[in-house]
Amino acid sequence: MHSNETRPTISPAWGRALLAATVLLALALRLVRLAEPALRWDEGWSLAHASLPWADLARVASLEWHPPTFAALLRLWLVFGKSPAAIRAFSVLAGVAAVPLAYAVAAAWSESRRVALWSALLAAVWPLLVYYGQVARPYALMALPVLGAAWFALRPASRRNDLGLVLLTALSLYVHYYSVWALAGIWLYAALLQPRRIGRLTLLGLAAGVLYVPWLLVVRGNLSQRLLGGTASAADTWAETRALLKPTLQGLFFTYASGWRAAWGVLAVGAAGVLCGPFTRRAGRQVLLPLLVVGISVAGVAYGAATARWFAVRYLVPAAVFLGMGLAWALDRLAARWWPLAGVALLALAALYWPASTGFVYEKMLEVVDPFDPAEDYAYLREHAGPGDLAYFNVLARAGWYEALRREGDPAWSYAMRWDPIIEPLETIAARITRSTTEHSRLWFLLYKGTYGPNAPLKPWLDAHLIPASAEWQGDMLYLAYVAPPEEWAGAAVNAAYSEGLTLESARWTPHSSVGGPAAVELVWRCEAPVAANYKVFIHALDDAGALVAQHDALLGGEEHPSASWRAGESLTGRYGLLLPPAGAPGALHLRAGLYDPGTGQRLRLADGQDTVDLGMLVVD
Repeated sequence: MHSNETRPTISPAWGRALLAATVLLALALRLVRLAEPALRWDEGWSLAHASLPWADLARVASLEWHPPTFAALLRLWLVFGKSPAAIRAFSVLAGVAAVPLAYAVAAAWSESRRVALWSALLAAVWPLLVYYGQVARPYALMALPVLGAAWFALRPASRRNDLGLVLLTALSLYVHYYSVWALAGIWLYAALLQPRRIGRLTLLGLAAGVLYVPWLLVVRGNLSQRLLGGTASAADTWAETRALLKPTLQGLFFTYASGWRAAWGVLAVGAAGVLCGPFTRRAGRQVLLPLLVVGISVAGVAYGAATARWFAVRYLVPAAVFLGMGLAWALDRLAARWWPLAGVALLALAALYWPASTGFVYEKMLEVVDPFDPAEDYAYLREHAGPGDLAYFNVLARAGWYEALRREGDPAWSYAMRWDPIIEPLETIAARITRSTTEHSRLWFLLYKGTYGPNAPLKPWLDAHLIPASAEWQGDMLYLAYVAPPEEWAGAAVNAAYSEGLTLESARWTPHSSVGGPAAVELVWRCEAPVAANYKVFIHALDDAGALVAQHDALLGGEEHPSASWRAGESLTGRYGLLLPPAGAPGALHLRAGLYDPGTGQRLRLADGQDTVDLGMLVVD
C-alpha cells in the first residue's frame, strides 16, 4: 500500500494455518452455552415451520416475513434432533462457514492475504455475528450467499463467474428479503469498479430477477400488505427512517452492554487507518466496497423498518461481515505504519466489546424474552390428550416448543393461525379442520391470547361445527377440546321438568365409542318461565358400579347466552363432548345429565325429586 511497509509477509502455508485456527475460534465461540437459554419465541416458530410437510412449509413462508430456504434446509437438518442445541447447530454451521468465505471475498477484494485474515478474524468474533450464529433463525445463513455473490462480482468477467453471480444473487433473496440491501452495495461497487461492465451487469441482474420472479408472484400480496400497507405519508416515512438510523447503527456496531464508546472505538480505528498513510486512488477504490454495502444496508434496514413498522438488527448480519472487512483494511494500514499499532487497536476493541461478547451475546436478549414456559403446552397435552388426538396451535412459535418435546405416542399437531405475524382466513382454517376430522375425532385448540383480537371468530366457528368437550384458561393460553360430530346417533324424548322454569325436552348421544375415544351428547332445553340464575349442565358417563368415567360441565347456554337471559318459550340446543380415558376398559357406560347452581354447587331437582336424568347407554369397545 505504501513504501515503508513494516509488516512481515505471510506465506500461503501460514495463511492456511491461521485461517484454520480462526475457523476453530469461530466454532468455539458459537458452541459456548449453545443449549442456553430455552428456545426463544422465534426459534420455536422456526422449528414448527421446518417440521411441516413440504407444501405447508412453502405456503407458510409465503405468508410471513421470510422466504422458504432456511425452513427447508432446517427441515433436512432435523435428522440430527430437535433439542435447542441441535436446531441451533445449523446456524452455528452457517456462521462458521461465513469465516472462510469472508477470507475469500476479502482476498479477492484487497489482493492481500493479511487483510483477508483480519477479515476472517473479525467475522469469527464480531458480537452480532456470534449472536445470530447461535439463533435458530435465517440470519446467519443470510451472509453466505451474499458473500458468494460478492466473490463472483469481484472476479474477472467470464461465463462461470457470471453464472455464479446470478445464481447466488437469486439465492440470497430466497434466503431473506433484506439481503437486497447488501446485494445493492455489491452490484453498485462492481459497476463503479468496471464501468465497461455495466451493460453486462444489467443483463445479469435481469437474469437474477427472472429466477426470483416466481417467488415474488407467490408473495406479492403478502409483501404489498406488509411493506405498503401503512398509511404514513412520504414525509412521515422519511422522518421515521431518519429516527431509526441511530438504533440501526447501534445494532450494527452492537453497542449493547458496551455502550456507544464501542462504536466510537470502531470509528476511531477506521479513521486512524485512513490517516496513517497516503490515501491513494487504489485505497479509495478498496474502501468503497464496505462503505457501499454498510451504508446502503443501514439506510435500507431503517427505511424498511419505517415502512413495515418492524425494526430488527438481525437484518444487518451481511452488512456486519463487510463492516469487518472495512475494519480489517484499517487494521492492516495501521500494521503497515507500525505493526504494534494494529495490536493496540485490536486490544482496545476487545476491551470495549468484552461485556457484550462474554455476556449479552449468550443471553439472547434481542429475542422475545417475555416470561414463558416452553414446556407448558406439552405438559398440558401430555396430561389431558390421547395419542390419537390432534392439537391445533394458533401461532407456530408455541407449536415449535411442543414439537421440541413431542415423543412417539404424543398427539400430532397442526395449525390454525389467528395471531401475528400470520392471520389466516377463517375459511382456510375451516377447510383444514374439516379435513382433519376424517382421521381424528378428538381435537385440541391451543389459543395464545384466547379469544382476544384476531382470535375472536375462531371459537364461535368451532362451537358451531364441532362439539365442545372442555375449555380451560392457563395464563395467556386458552385450551379447548372438541369432539368431531359423530355419524351415528341414538336419541329419546325426555320431557324432564325443573321447578326453576327449565325443561329438558329431548336428548341424543353417540351409542358407540372406543377406549380413549370421544362421545357426544346433544340436549334440547326449553324455557317455560324466566330463569333466575345462570345454571350449569353436567354430563356424566358412569360404569355399572357408579364410578365416574368421564364428565363434561358447561354453562347452560354458554357465555354468550346464559340461562338467566332466556325468555319464556325459548328453546336452545346444547352440545357436549366427552373424552373417554385411554386407560379405561371396554363395557357399557350410563349417560346421565343434570343442572346445578355454580355459585353453591347445589343440583336442581326434578318433580320426582331426582337430580339426574338417565339418557341412555354408551357401549365402549
